[in-house]
Amino acid sequence: MTPGLVGVIRYHFRERLEGVKPGGKEYSAPAYETEQLPPSIAASNGEQGRVIKGKVAHLPYSFVINLGAKGAGTLEVKILTAEGKPLPGYPKTVANAFAHGAEATSQDFEVPVTPKLAANIEKNLLEKNQHLTQVQLVVQTSQ
Repeated sequence: MTPGLVGVIRYHFRERLEGVKPGGKEYSAPAYETEQLPPSIAASNGEQGRVIKGKVAHLPYSFVINLGAKGAGTLEVKILTAEGKPLPGYPKTVANAFAHGAEATSQDFEVPVTPKLAANIEKNLLEKNQHLTQVQLVVQTSQ
């Protein structure tokens, strides 16, 4: 039985601290906000597998995450632009992504963002003085 999948977008940020003495720490510890992708569904090809297809509010991308389409345990991640073109470096395939006995219950993927998109995320999702440092797609198994 193929486990269910959960896809989460993590917006990592640090906060610029106010009133810091010279030589003091300027930024907070790393933190993140999240957005959930739609739940996984059974693969439509009749094989054992799970698929997540969807978008999130703060990214102009479509996500297609497929577990088992290219063989049991193989995870394929596609991130597409609004024009339907893959982002640089995608699709990515991970064999035995969630192998039994292994501690791996999640896989992390870097989501590239342009400076303009990063500024838009900071404006529309983060608080004042919070600066985006990274965007990640985290794919986890769910029982």
